[in-house]
Amino acid sequence: MRTTTSLSPRGRRTPAGRHPLARTAPLAAAVATVLALGAAGCGNGGIGTAAAASTRPAAPDSPAPTTTDDSASPSAAAQGTTAPGTTAASPQATGGGAPTTVRAEAAGSRCTVTDLTMRLGRGDPGAGQLYYPLLFTNTSSHPCVLDGFPGVSLIRGDGTTIGRPAGREGPKGAVVPLKPGATVEADLHTLNQGVRGNSCWGRPTLVKAYPPGSRDAMTLATADPVVCGDTFEVGSVH
Repeated sequence: MRTTTSLSPRGRRTPAGRHPLARTAPLAAAVATVLALGAAGCGNGGIGTAAAASTRPAAPDSPAPTTTDDSASPSAAAQGTTAPGTTAASPQATGGGAPTTVRAEAAGSRCTVTDLTMRLGRGDPGAGQLYYPLLFTNTSSHPCVLDGFPGVSLIRGDGTTIGRPAGREGPKGAVVPLKPGATVEADLHTLNQGVRGNSCWGRPTLVKAYPPGSRDAMTLATADPVVCGDTFEVGSVH
């Protein structure tokens, strides 16, 4: 059998029926595929880089600086909190608090009926006026104070009040401190008989007195004073 051949463009003979480019077609397709893959790789280079960066181990954090001065913490200073290891200053230490109890401490606590005993001094007449000192003595073991007027009434033996309670006479006066054993007085004032009429109240059996500022009363067995001229007053303790 006779085979016919044809010359290729370069003068080489090829089998009949086969085009010289048919042999290079698969190679061209392979080259095109490689070029397409290369182009795709170049186009997605940013994504690949980001993926690599996201999976790359992070650099270890640098150690935080240490300090032994707790007051150097900016957050503690800004928020006004106390850093560990320090003690907040009290308002008294910083001068920020008002000394609300200084006056009370300087004056002392008010005397109560449990701190005191009561007695009546001898009457002192003068120009028709008659004054009896009502004396309060601090019998406690601590200092206390009195100021103002006591409330005083004259009591019969049956417990009823003679006349009316004593009215207040004169100014209130200053606070009087009483050390243990100290005594203050408030003067009871009436008139001698005949200065203003001849009428007098009946003679008392008890003197009942409320120390200044107290709601509790003290009693003293006495037949004085006999109030005349319808005058019965008490002054401030002094």
